[in-house]
Amino acid sequence: MLFKEFTVLLNAQSRKIIFGISLNAIGGGMTLSLLLVYLHDMRGFTNTFGGLLLAYGSIVSIIASTPMGALVDRIGPKKVMIGGLLLNSGAAFSLSLVHTHLQATCVITLINIAGQAIWPSQSVILTRVTPVKDRQKIFGFNFMLLNLGLGLGGLLSSLIIQRGDLLSFQIMYWVDGSTFLLYLLIVLSLHGENVNRYIPKDDEPKQGSYRDLFAIKPLMLLGIGGITLFTFGYGTIQAGIPVFATQFLGLSPKWLGIIFGVNTISIVVFQPLVMRIIEKYSKYAALIAVGLVWALSWLFVGAAPFLPLFASGIALSLSQLVFAVGEMIQAPTIPTLANELAPEHIRGRANAWISLQWSVSGVLGPAITGLMLGADLSNAWVLVMFIGCFVSIPLFLKMRALATAQA
Repeated sequence: MLFKEFTVLLNAQSRKIIFGISLNAIGGGMTLSLLLVYLHDMRGFTNTFGGLLLAYGSIVSIIASTPMGALVDRIGPKKVMIGGLLLNSGAAFSLSLVHTHLQATCVITLINIAGQAIWPSQSVILTRVTPVKDRQKIFGFNFMLLNLGLGLGGLLSSLIIQRGDLLSFQIMYWVDGSTFLLYLLIVLSLHGENVNRYIPKDDEPKQGSYRDLFAIKPLMLLGIGGITLFTFGYGTIQAGIPVFATQFLGLSPKWLGIIFGVNTISIVVFQPLVMRIIEKYSKYAALIAVGLVWALSWLFVGAAPFLPLFASGIALSLSQLVFAVGEMIQAPTIPTLANELAPEHIRGRANAWISLQWSVSGVLGPAITGLMLGADLSNAWVLVMFIGCFVSIPLFLKMRALATAQA
C-alpha cells in the first residue's frame, strides 16, 4: 500500500532503472559512513588524511561533471552508465586492498569519476522513460527507495562489520562492488531510443554545448540555488552533526544511529504524504519551502545545548525529522524542474550541472563546519547554518520570475 500510488506509474523501463538504483543504494549504504573508520582503523591512515581525501573526491566530481555531461549527450546515457558502473565496481573492489596513500587516492579518484558518469546518465534515462506528468512522483519514489536501500545497507554493515576485523570490512566493499555489477546487468537489459544518443529532429540543433546551457538563466539559477541550499543542508549536516553531537553535546556515538535513522525512516514512511501535499503547489513554491523547512531544522539543533543530555539527543533527532521533510520536497522537485527547463539535446549537460549541488556542497559544507567547530564556535556555526538556509530563496524567486516571463 505504501508504494502502490507510485508503482502504478512505472513502465517496464522505469521499473528496471529504479530497481537498479535501489539495489545499488544497499551497497552505498553499507560503505557510506564507514570509509574514514576503515582507512583509520584498518589501514592506519590519519583522520586528517581521510578528511582531505573526501574533500579531494568532491573536487574530482566537480571537474569530471563537465566532460561526463557532454559525453552523455554525445554517445547516450546507456553507454556512459556501462562505463561508469564497470569503473565503480572495480574501484569498490580495489578499495578493499589499498595499503598506501597513493593507492587510496587513486581509488577515490576513480570512484568519483564513475559517480559523475552514473548519476547524470540515470537521471536522463529516468526522465526520458517517464511521461512529463509523472516525473515529479517518479523522482520522489526513486528518492524514497534510495533511502530505503541506504538504510538497509547501513543495517547490513552493522551485522557484517566486526571491530578490528579487516576481513569484515573487505567483505563489505566486495558486496558494494557486486551491487554495481548487478546494476550493470539491469542497464544492459534496457533498450530503445530513450537510453541511446538523442537524435535531434529537423527543427532542433544538431549538437549542443555548455554555451547553450549557460544561456538558460532559470536553469543556471536552479543550479546555483541548489548548491547554496545543499551547502547549508547536506554538506554541513553530514560533516557537522556527528561532531556536534559527540564532542560538543557529549552524546554517545550510538545516538548517531538513532538521529540519522529517524531521517531515513521518515523519508520511507512519509514521502507519499509529502508528494500529495506538494502536488497542490507550484514547483517554485516547493523549492522556497525547502529553505524555510531546513532553517526550522537548525532551530532544533540550536536548542540542543540548552537541554538535558537525553533531551538534546531527542532535539537532534527531531531536527533530522524536520530536515527529512525538506528533503522529501526538494528530491522530486529539483530534478523535475531541471529536466523541464533543459532541451533534449543538452539534457546530459543539464543533469551534470545539477549534480554539482552534491559535489560543491561536499567541499564547502565540511570546510565551513571544520573551521567553525575547530575554532569552538558551535553556537555561531548553528546560527550561520540557519541564516544560510534563507540565501537560496532570492535565487529561486528570481528563477521563477525568469521562467514565468519566458513561458
